[in-house]
Amino acid sequence: MVSVRMLAGAVGAALVLSLPAASFAAPAVASGDCAKAVAVAEKSQKDYESWLKWYKDIVAQGGHPGTAEQQALADAKADRDRTASQAQRICGS
Repeated sequence: MVSVRMLAGAVGAALVLSLPAASFAAPAVASGDCAKAVAVAEKSQKDYESWLKWYKDIVAQGGHPGTAEQQALADAKADRDRTASQAQRICGS
């Protein structure tokens, strides 16, 4: 004969096993938030590409980019990476 205590334990275990899927589900994100994040990431990508082209043009013309130029390129790359990561996190992909 199954006791009430065993039945309650089985029901409790089933409930606990079902909780992680529900409690760790991705939060709902408004499509507008995702679109904005992607737009910012795309702009940062274009900015980085522009800085990179500028940097390569200097080198191609025989120039030697200094610390400020190298830092500007590194900052643009960091911004590109940061915004891409944010978009990925917001959009859930």
